[in-house]
Amino acid sequence: MKMKIFKTQILIASLLVFMGSCKKADLDVTNLNNPSYSVLQSESGILSFASGFYKIGFGDQSVASLDDGLGFGMLTIVYGFHESMGDNIYIPWGNNNYKFADNPQWVKLDNGDTVFNPIGAGQKFEMKLRNSRAYGATNAFLPEWTYMYFLNNSANVLLSKVDGTTFAGDADTKKKVLKAWSYWWKGYAYSRIGSMYIAGLKIDEPNATNGTYLTNAELITEANANFDKAKTILAGLTSGAAFDAVLTSIIPDYMRVLPSGTTAIPTPASWIKNINSMKARNLLANTPLSAMNAAKWAELRTLVDAGVTSASDYVFLMRNYKDNALSFTNNFAYDGSVIGYTAGEGNTYFVSERLIQDFDPTDKRFLNNFDLMTTPEVNRRGRGITFGTRYYLTDALYSSNNGAIKHYNSTPGTVNFYLSASYEENQLMKAEALINTSQIDDGIAILNAVRAHQGAGISSPNGLTLDQAKEQIRKERRCALVFRGVAFYDLRRIGALADASLGGGRKGAVVLDGKGVVQNNATVNYNYLTYWDVPQNELDFNAPASGSAPVKNPN
Repeated sequence: MKMKIFKTQILIASLLVFMGSCKKADLDVTNLNNPSYSVLQSESGILSFASGFYKIGFGDQSVASLDDGLGFGMLTIVYGFHESMGDNIYIPWGNNNYKFADNPQWVKLDNGDTVFNPIGAGQKFEMKLRNSRAYGATNAFLPEWTYMYFLNNSANVLLSKVDGTTFAGDADTKKKVLKAWSYWWKGYAYSRIGSMYIAGLKIDEPNATNGTYLTNAELITEANANFDKAKTILAGLTSGAAFDAVLTSIIPDYMRVLPSGTTAIPTPASWIKNINSMKARNLLANTPLSAMNAAKWAELRTLVDAGVTSASDYVFLMRNYKDNALSFTNNFAYDGSVIGYTAGEGNTYFVSERLIQDFDPTDKRFLNNFDLMTTPEVNRRGRGITFGTRYYLTDALYSSNNGAIKHYNSTPGTVNFYLSASYEENQLMKAEALINTSQIDDGIAILNAVRAHQGAGISSPNGLTLDQAKEQIRKERRCALVFRGVAFYDLRRIGALADASLGGGRKGAVVLDGKGVVQNNATVNYNYLTYWDVPQNELDFNAPASGSAPVKNPN
């Protein structure tokens, strides 16, 4: 049977989440490898199952095959890859293959000397080499694929069972909300797979698989199709007793909040806005900037105009409560995240000099979140000179606050972990569309509004050239969207991940050389994989069928 091990893991993981959220008396389970879903015939049972989607897709679930010593979870491990390969942070450890994943091919110093990656033969070679079951959890390609197919499978189970469930009261509305919930998360899962891997699988039946691998572009099409299914359902619903009751049951209380901390659940209209913003991200993240023609900018503009256009709109996020249903081993939504792992001096993840470089030195967000280390990190563990920094992410509990956004606060219930596109991301996509369609001043006005919303205390003037405005957008996306998991997409779409010989890399970069001397005009040649190969853990049990898309990135 294809994918026996992977299918069993999905089945068990879905069930364990379900068991953790249901009362013992509600369960009818005798064999974890062949579970009974009869409990999903009850309203309480199926709502408990739906509430487990956060756990299965994002939480600190103890999946042994993903444990490489740094914990679990999308927001810790997977966001760590996206932020480090986007050069917002660096991670010098061998765990999860980080030391190869975010280590550029070479750096040319101010004097013209070239310092090559001191470990391995470059990111592409080393990452592909370790795409093997023999490397266990060190295989960097494995976590995001696993979490998102777990999430997709849970949605498939819910869709297959919801019509057979008995509901009290307005059963039709409750079923529709749960179906929209499923299609939203299927769209989300396919979006992440299609935005990260060279190919993926369309799987729409519970605990099933197939050998027909689709291109990443086809996966994005499938993601948008599922988002549209959710939109169609939501367009026919209104907030009220049944709608609100379902969402209050399936969204944990510490996630039923706006970014401001105000208690809220999505309305049908605000949920649709989230869908449009995610579809906009799918378009922008997976289209090279050089290929964004007038039609694509117009398509993007249509989506963002119907997206999360207000800071008061509901968005999907988590808050950093220390004790919650997602926590098993390391208080996941408290400090087990890319933000928590970066905060403080000498933590697990480190702030990149290139991120600091993109802040205006008077930007209150910079002053409110970053400070000089007591002793700079220089070539951490001999991994490479991009593994060095003078700065660290501060904790709001122990530092002054100038009124700008604060990324980390060790006080529980104060930090937002964004799962999907935010107000700032939506508006910066709109600003970029305007700037690239001869409406530069209008785009800069929106960019400045995002800065004002975050309390930056800076602004850009009117009258910028196209190149100047595009550079402002590039910088602002790094500053405003740091730790939100989009930095890698941005470096890819602007062409920076390509080899320097093909026009990639970053010029005028700040790095610390091997002696800790600041280089202000270095060239960083990333030369990274743009899309990851399908994990060999999948291919060993599910070989591509005839006609499948390529499962290895040839570049």
